[in-house]
Amino acid sequence: MTGPARPRGAARGLSLALLALALAAAGARAAADGEHVARAWRGPSFEPLWAEAVQGDSAFALEVTRSNLVGVSVTNYGFVGNNYVSLDSPSCEYPLGTKYEHMVRGGLWVGAKAIDENGAFIGVTTGAVDGQVGAKLDKSTEFTPVGRTIEIRSTLLKDPHFNRKAVSEQDFIGTYNDLTPKHAEFNNEPHHPMGIAVRQENYTWSFSDLQHFVIFHYVIKNIGIAPLDSVYAGFYAELSTGRAPYHSPWFSRKWIVWDDSLLLFREHYCQQGPIPSGCNLNYVPPWMGFRVLGVRDRGDTANQRLKPGMIRTVGAWTYSLGDPARDQDTERYAIMNNGGLPDFSIPDLQPGTGDPAEIVSVGPFVEVDPGDSVSFDVALVGGDDVPAIQQHSRVAQRAFDNNYIVPIPPPSPQLKVVARDGGLDLYWDDSPESAVDPTSPNPQDFEGYRVYLGEDRLHPSRTAEFDAAGDTTRFNTGFGAITLATPVTTNGVTYSYKYSIDGLRNGFSYFAAVTSFDTGTPEIESLESGITQNKTLAVPAPTPGEVKTAGRGVTVFPNPYRVEARWDQGRLVRDHYLWFANLPARCTLRIFTLSGDLVFETNFDGANYHGENARGVYNPRRDLDVDPPTLSGASFAWDLITRQGQAAATGLYLYTVEDKSNGKRETGKFLIVKSDREEF
Repeated sequence: MTGPARPRGAARGLSLALLALALAAAGARAAADGEHVARAWRGPSFEPLWAEAVQGDSAFALEVTRSNLVGVSVTNYGFVGNNYVSLDSPSCEYPLGTKYEHMVRGGLWVGAKAIDENGAFIGVTTGAVDGQVGAKLDKSTEFTPVGRTIEIRSTLLKDPHFNRKAVSEQDFIGTYNDLTPKHAEFNNEPHHPMGIAVRQENYTWSFSDLQHFVIFHYVIKNIGIAPLDSVYAGFYAELSTGRAPYHSPWFSRKWIVWDDSLLLFREHYCQQGPIPSGCNLNYVPPWMGFRVLGVRDRGDTANQRLKPGMIRTVGAWTYSLGDPARDQDTERYAIMNNGGLPDFSIPDLQPGTGDPAEIVSVGPFVEVDPGDSVSFDVALVGGDDVPAIQQHSRVAQRAFDNNYIVPIPPPSPQLKVVARDGGLDLYWDDSPESAVDPTSPNPQDFEGYRVYLGEDRLHPSRTAEFDAAGDTTRFNTGFGAITLATPVTTNGVTYSYKYSIDGLRNGFSYFAAVTSFDTGTPEIESLESGITQNKTLAVPAPTPGEVKTAGRGVTVFPNPYRVEARWDQGRLVRDHYLWFANLPARCTLRIFTLSGDLVFETNFDGANYHGENARGVYNPRRDLDVDPPTLSGASFAWDLITRQGQAAATGLYLYTVEDKSNGKRETGKFLIVKSDREEF
């Protein structure tokens, strides 16, 4: 609630005597009410001595956005990215699934003129500063989480996290504060709490241009007992692009650009100057950046771009741990409020000679009283080229300007994919046909379905389209060709439609999806739901029923396995695999050398096997754009790693398969011809 206006000198001239009385009163209340520890972050007052209790009831949490093309690690303590601490999980991957990484770390900065029991001071609380690759994230921030998890919400009715309060298809919500006196790693000055709490909300959508960005909506609340004066909010980042796994030369290959009219900082991989001819831009084609969208001050009823009297400040410097130019709050506050713009032509900010980090900040919020909140919004945005990233940033800006109320297509249907010999069967429900778009003149504007399939996870080909009959939109094919005579119900979902795709190669990975689209309006083109909503990874192969009917025996392919199979060319050795097919539904598989030494053993259960053991088939830490793959129930991928964790050598191998249902045993052999240039 916004309090009455106070004279401008009130924050600066607040009597220390009155402040001491207020602190004493707060201490008395705390002694009388033990529940203050649990709810301390909500109230209008705080005591530093509570911080340990608040921290003790919290946990540092991290989630990765996975509902659109930007896979970024977000936390409940103000840190963004993962310091490249894991080579197997996205820090800021775009497009998701390509292993193109774009940011080492980022984070919220909040600076203000504050007062505590010791008097007035200038404070800046940082979610991240220049740090080291692999450093622990929770040691790199001056914020402390409130609570133990990141809440997930969704506007999609069939999503398990559906919530009517959701803003987007995937919201992440984390809360944290700066109450804990701590000494963050790589920050030379001990943290001086200002008494702020932050509610961080991330929004993502999976369709159209909105699939190219993630929104960071920061609500910053004064939970101290004194006003905060001249408050600035900023987003710090070290954008650094390369192909995962991480490699240190990325840091000297940053081409950074500031688009002032868009408030957009963008970065691209550039091997060396001159720009762009020496950059080798195709090594990692996309751009990644962040755009400051605007603010909401006390009393605002809608989002605002920069308000009268506010400035934006752009900062950039060459990476330097604990640099004395930025190791004090007073220096960081000066960086946030100087209204300046760097000279990007200097060697420190050029690829080959520099290693830049950057910040964009806005302010001041003139005065934020105890209990009051302000907000600051940023979009992390990507694009295949300069016009694309600029366009995507404009769409993010429009979403912000409209308070994140955006036209939406009908959701994708619930999809079930069944793998079989040489093909896939796609089943889906009819739930999109009753979906409502509150922004459309015709709220129930569903028009049809589109089927996609391909080996390219980002761009599967459109295989078929079906649209409602009896209107004037599109082809009026109707749904007769795909409607099941008797709907199929599995796990509580009733599937009304089926589409079969034949002529596929067994053992190869395919990405399937079914989207929905609407009729559109004269003002807005027809919108189509995002492929990522139900994109499914599937590998065709004979099912147990097909194996039994055909009387087929166990087989291995490719046999011989030479260097790399068609599906895993150019990958690391742990990404390689070959297939055992036509297996019994439940069996024990053993692999031996010719001398009889046991190389590998596993108990196979086709109903529950999803290729988790073979990183080349499915890596749950990296393949975040899909769920575990759909397999036939009679196929197993061996990653050519022995039970001792070593890569299998070139040679002839024997195998046995024992059927657990009847004890029958099959034997066979296969040849591996490996390369001496492989790396793990």
